Amino acid sequence: MKQQAAVIYGKKDVRFEKIPITEPAETEVQIKVAYNGICGSDIHEYLDGMDLAINSHPLTGKKVPLVPGHEFAGTVVNVGKKITKLQIGDRVAVEPMIACGKCAACLAGNYNLCSRAIGKDNSAGFLGFCANGGLEEYCNVAEIFAHKLPTDFPLDLGALVEPTSVAVQAVLRAGLKAGDNILIQGAGPIGLFTLLVAQAAGAHNIIINDLSDQRLALAKSLGANAVLQENNPIDLQQKVNQLTGNQGVNLAFECAGVQATLAGALNALGQNGTLMVVALFGTEPQIDVRGLLKKGGRLLTSYGYANVFERSIGIIDNNREAFKKIITKKIKLPQLIDEGILALAHDKQQAKILVKLTN
Repeated sequence: MKQQAAVIYGKKDVRFEKIPITEPAETEVQIKVAYNGICGSDIHEYLDGMDLAINSHPLTGKKVPLVPGHEFAGTVVNVGKKITKLQIGDRVAVEPMIACGKCAACLAGNYNLCSRAIGKDNSAGFLGFCANGGLEEYCNVAEIFAHKLPTDFPLDLGALVEPTSVAVQAVLRAGLKAGDNILIQGAGPIGLFTLLVAQAAGAHNIIINDLSDQRLALAKSLGANAVLQENNPIDLQQKVNQLTGNQGVNLAFECAGVQATLAGALNALGQNGTLMVVALFGTEPQIDVRGLLKKGGRLLTSYGYANVFERSIGIIDNNREAFKKIITKKIKLPQLIDEGILALAHDKQQAKILVKLTN
């Protein structure tokens, strides 16, 4: 039996092929993939070959060609011999982590920081980068990373659980408290998910800053209290102060990944505020440590997620209509490059594009 899949061979080299459907291993379930979301890292994987296993990965032993995709959900259609919790027919969202389970980070529950998950070629420990991911009709995943969804949970929203978990992890690590004023730098998908998660956590005044009119309009429709369009860190600080009675924000989330937005996030902080860096930077950023020090500020980072998928499912389940707004387009697999990856790279009207794999 064969299935349709996208297969990446390297930088700007994705081919649509018929590949074998393999049986799940003893501790794996086979998922009939319904939807796979396109992430910013997928754009860099395609355009630059970023984080892709060119050499054999230390945990999976696999390298290109591979099936990309790590934001996906579907239905269990086959199970391995040692499966104990899931059964055929269950709807699941996939946590696409690759971790050894034995290093100090894994044993402490921080499997997102697994010391063996990054290859010597900087390949990332995620499905789609060092093992086959969700841009195929049937994907085998470890049972421990297949999270059961409520019976009536839409599978398109299931594909949002993974990126939502990035925001949930960041909000939890930042220590957001009910009533906090926050700034989100960047109204791309992660910034928008952070907005919705911060609302669920009880944030009071949520300010979001971006240069795109379309993305700011979407942020406003999702409940942002104020939207700004400032690239200058000093001007941003002045506007944030106007909105907060010269108090600044308790938390600033850096979700854009450029130097100007990082500097703006720091400037917008109030006394004892926290700057949470979520975005990956294409070039090494600089931080004004002295300025942060004089505010009594904290600088934190959040990479991926660990032990938050169930929370993410619950948050989406309670706010289905809001999360649906972030899905701006659904496409078919052959449209992946032009209508998916390149559209996200160039069309600021797009937020989350989903690829529909099966019915």
